[in-house]
Amino acid sequence: MEQNCTMSADNITRIGIKQLLREYESRNLTVREVVELELGLIEAEDPLLNTFLCINELAIEESIETDNELGADTKLRPLNGIPVSVKDLLLTRNMPTTGGSRAPLPISDPPREARAVTLLRQAGAVLLGKNNLHEFAFGITNENEHFGACRNPWRIDRMTGGSSGGSAAAVAAGMCVGSLGTDTRGSIRIPAALCGVSGLKPTLGYVSTHGVIPLSSTLDHVGPIARTVGDLEAIMAAIAPSRRLKHSPQTGESLTKNLRIGVCDYYFENIQRDVEEAVSAAIRLFEEVVAEVVEVDLSILPEALHASDIISRAEAVTVHDIGLSNSPEAYGPLVRGRLATGYEVSGIELVKAYRTRDRVIEAFQRVFDRVDCLVAPVVPVTAPPLGTQEIIIGNHKETIVNSFVRLNAPQNVAGIPALVIPCGFDADGLPIGLQLIAWRNRDSLLIELGKQFQSWTTWHRSQPRSADAGS
Repeated sequence: MEQNCTMSADNITRIGIKQLLREYESRNLTVREVVELELGLIEAEDPLLNTFLCINELAIEESIETDNELGADTKLRPLNGIPVSVKDLLLTRNMPTTGGSRAPLPISDPPREARAVTLLRQAGAVLLGKNNLHEFAFGITNENEHFGACRNPWRIDRMTGGSSGGSAAAVAAGMCVGSLGTDTRGSIRIPAALCGVSGLKPTLGYVSTHGVIPLSSTLDHVGPIARTVGDLEAIMAAIAPSRRLKHSPQTGESLTKNLRIGVCDYYFENIQRDVEEAVSAAIRLFEEVVAEVVEVDLSILPEALHASDIISRAEAVTVHDIGLSNSPEAYGPLVRGRLATGYEVSGIELVKAYRTRDRVIEAFQRVFDRVDCLVAPVVPVTAPPLGTQEIIIGNHKETIVNSFVRLNAPQNVAGIPALVIPCGFDADGLPIGLQLIAWRNRDSLLIELGKQFQSWTTWHRSQPRSADAGS
């Protein structure tokens, strides 16, 4: 086939999964052409952005096999030839898994591959490589102590957020169409917001965590990151085949009628003015087009944040107890220190945190008896400079960890779905994310609302400057 010289890796990743599948089906593009373009972009751009830890040496071979299937008039698979990546916390059969660490993996008798990765392959996706992350996912800046920091494609002096920062930055930079990340206290949503892409933390248990290095087993979620909500939906259909995102009777044909959106003061406390203005504008847009806005009370959320801290530290140190005992020097000093704080959690504190979780779930359920979804910011600020340790907004100062997780962690405690979509930019041109939150098993509502929002707006179409742009 004659190569389509008008296409580049950059605009290939912008056309989305559905259009890319049409290009393959009409033979305007081959999978090999697309994969080669993407690998070329990674080679050119990633030395600076540092989003990949490993490249799939079989990617070209796999792309040729996929083209041969198409040549034999084999029916297109749902993600046929779509170039994707996965966070290096998910095991892969033909690539090493590091967890972003030099320490031994804390898994006994590991499977060959994570279930979600196998499902991606079965759907026809071509895996390009494994993405950089905060070591063992126990951090939110993606400044990895072993492999170096990820850099934000919008400003290379800014952080991507984490722990799935490599996945979000790779998607934002056009080096893949989609990626899989994990989310324990916000680790899909934080980098998606800071890098200007879309991300979904599904309902707890929707996507299998089998073959994923655990951090906090009762809080961990696996989910997709992509440029658009439509692409998230396509990836979710592949990795959660038993959880078809069909509309419930409450959403179906009446999705654009009588919708009630909740707004809670907790999510708007101590946030950057640009963030507040962008999210408020999005809320007004929903109100104008499809929804009634209702103020709701979730006074338990500070307790939920504290419970998430206790649970995550206690469960994480349990995962890494043997590693910390046998190979402490293999961990980065900062992550080793954070993990060690788990030893300070008492049994009483942990039981109280689990009991708080029950009350948090009940509180969210009461709210979702009144409203269809909540709308909130994702993080209180746009991407801070690399190395930032504290966030100061007005007279309020807090650690960067607390700043980044406080609007996200309660949703993990409750196991409810949350979607992030771009909704604007700050005065410096850095992306701002919007978070839509729904009750359990109503992921489809978030998907449909997200697609509607992206049909009304163009924020998701914006592209970062080239990776060699100065700071």
